Amino acid sequence: MILGFLGSGLVGNIVATELIEQLKMEKLGFIATEDLPAIAIFKDGILIQPFRLYLSKENNCIVAICEIPFNKSDTYSNLARLLNAWALKVNIKEICVIQGLAEEGFPEERPIYLAAEEEIINKLLKLTDVKIMKRGLIIGPEAAILNESLNNPINCFALLVPVNAAIPDPLGAVAIIKTLNEIYKFDLKVDRLLNEGKEIQEKLLELNQKTQEEHRKMISMGSASSNIYL
Repeated sequence: MILGFLGSGLVGNIVATELIEQLKMEKLGFIATEDLPAIAIFKDGILIQPFRLYLSKENNCIVAICEIPFNKSDTYSNLARLLNAWALKVNIKEICVIQGLAEEGFPEERPIYLAAEEEIINKLLKLTDVKIMKRGLIIGPEAAILNESLNNPINCFALLVPVNAAIPDPLGAVAIIKTLNEIYKFDLKVDRLLNEGKEIQEKLLELNQKTQEEHRKMISMGSASSNIYL
């Protein structure tokens, strides 16, 4: 089971969406939890549950995607127990969570960092070119789910990638997808996300240049304190 939640760069959500669409996964069900705020979402005018489960029998894979942010909680214990209990019931062997490591701007490199149970870390290192981060923290509902998995037979691991802190980061998602292709022998394509990532970078660069030009103009006119709306 692969979990794709909202977070830095929306990387988990982007990856989960690509998995669902490219693997043509069927909707399996949804999760109702008090850890979600009162936000309804709809697509093409149709209301849908924000926290959904999808299945690909062919790829032996389940994806859990949540498209709204979780309520702030100290533990997320109810969610973690609920998801792990269900995973044990349907005989899930492994849980993978995805998180972005927030950075300013767009990272020049996209190494994938691995945090895993000791029992499976060597297996994963043989399957893919990931790096081991000596120390670090995983926070939020993903951390609660991982901690709960440590207490049962389900193997668990996290894939972490540097991403832009402020906006959706398709290039971070590309790096994660390539790693998932190596681990699970998927054949997910990344061309569209690569193009989107390059387009976002170009637009932000252009916007930054325009902002600096306008700022210089305002300074030369003696009114640098004015606001600029683009």
